[in-house]
Amino acid sequence: MTIRQPHKVVRCALTVIFALCLHSQQFFAQRDSTGGGLFDQPFKQAKLMSARHEYNGNNMRGALTLFREVLDTEPDNADALFGTAQCHYNLKKYKLAKEYLEKAIAVDPKVSGDQEFFYGEICHRLALLDDAIRHFEKFAAGKNAGTTDHQLATDYIAQCRFAQEMMAQPVDVTIENMGDVINSRFDDYTPSITADGRMLVFTSRRDDTKGRAIDEAGDYKFFEDIYYSEYNETTGQWSIASGIEGQVNTDTYDAVLSIAPSGRELFIYKNTVNMAGDIFTSQFDVATRLWTLPVKMDRPINTSYYEGSISMTADGNTVYFISEREAGFGMGDIYVSEKKGGSWSSPKNLGAVVNTGLDEKFVFIHPNGRTLYFSSDGHNTIGSYDIFKTEFINGQWSIPINLGYPINTVNEESTFSLTKDNKTLYIAAEYDDSRGERDIYRVDVSQYALISGSYEQSSFGSLVCRVSDVNKKPARGVEVAVYSASSNKLITSVKTDKTGQAKVNVPLNFNYRLEVKMDEQVRTKEVLLRAKTGGETVESIELNF
Repeated sequence: MTIRQPHKVVRCALTVIFALCLHSQQFFAQRDSTGGGLFDQPFKQAKLMSARHEYNGNNMRGALTLFREVLDTEPDNADALFGTAQCHYNLKKYKLAKEYLEKAIAVDPKVSGDQEFFYGEICHRLALLDDAIRHFEKFAAGKNAGTTDHQLATDYIAQCRFAQEMMAQPVDVTIENMGDVINSRFDDYTPSITADGRMLVFTSRRDDTKGRAIDEAGDYKFFEDIYYSEYNETTGQWSIASGIEGQVNTDTYDAVLSIAPSGRELFIYKNTVNMAGDIFTSQFDVATRLWTLPVKMDRPINTSYYEGSISMTADGNTVYFISEREAGFGMGDIYVSEKKGGSWSSPKNLGAVVNTGLDEKFVFIHPNGRTLYFSSDGHNTIGSYDIFKTEFINGQWSIPINLGYPINTVNEESTFSLTKDNKTLYIAAEYDDSRGERDIYRVDVSQYALISGSYEQSSFGSLVCRVSDVNKKPARGVEVAVYSASSNKLITSVKTDKTGQAKVNVPLNFNYRLEVKMDEQVRTKEVLLRAKTGGETVESIELNF
């Protein structure tokens, strides 16, 4: 396995690998063009084979160069056009990917057995959602229901339709690129702000990293380093970002996961050929003004599995982090651990309400200690990873709510940091005006109540449904389905306990419909969950059979 990084280039689940690589595998297996060209066939085939080899080795720029050499001599080579489209897609140049795919199809309408799926992926990333749905539907029509191919296309169609819903009702935020003092033409991500708002740290794969080396065993990009910028309150400007001073950055992978509110402790991600990815800490030496040599966190935080992303509560006694350890629900899951007697307790999985069968990737705990923001590609997303909010209410986590468009888009939004006053979100994203790959943006969320609203009052409330049978006795193990009353979309389903009670935490100020089926009978109840002026909001519903 390639060395793992915080942005998780390497994916472990079979279906997700298939989702990312579907439009490449069949092409490389089946295509062996023998069309004419201006140079001999053996030479052309050798070039194509070399390009395919570089592509399969994740060297997109190397593969692109070789495909272009073929196209320089034979502009209508369908294989080279299709391969060029794939390279541009993986380099996140989606408009060029679409252009070259269309050229390849114009030359050979059956250039690949999965070209409709690939077309759908490109259109999705370009927010051409009607076109994306059409191509995914066409791909699915050629597959048997129940197959992985058919299910994958169906899932993407649902994601595109959800994106249409969210984009039709944008939230009230203002987004600003932080400019050249922070961003580069390379990948910039994992922004983390100190409590006083004066220091921003982040990770970058730019060309002036320590060692200036390229990961030739991985994705042929520069290794990671940690950078920082300081805010000058007098001028209102950020300083030009530079590599963090001290013993933190090395010649290989060094990424910041978060900075403590005090600005005196860094949580760092490191991986090498000898470890799958672990969490380290570095302290700020006030005397030298340098960061100390990072120290690996002990078990049970780190294991032999991947651990990445971590956020500490304001009191320093609880951490939430991502791990791929065994017994999780999917790939990365969110865990919580508390400090007891100077050591960390055995981590607890946050459960199936928060974690999914896919990937939870990044986590941020609010200073109030009960509001959690995280990124995931397993909940309802607009595209790739989106950011969600959940709260711990009455002993359990609420149904996560998507932060909405334009914070979340058809591309990846997964690393972020919220200021102490809840008014500014710093986020790494691929918005339209990015300088290269991901850039770091400042998002004014002061008018967006879901984020900036009072954290003394919850954004979520509890629906409690009590089910009894014909004898008025509690009905155990009965499934209670919770729907959005407006869209008729299923939000979640829970089973009643031995007292006949099922409880779920959901966002406030929405209409819900509860549906219970028992003994071939159906009972429904609609409820408008309003915020109360004080205390927790709890609505109790009785359904008797």
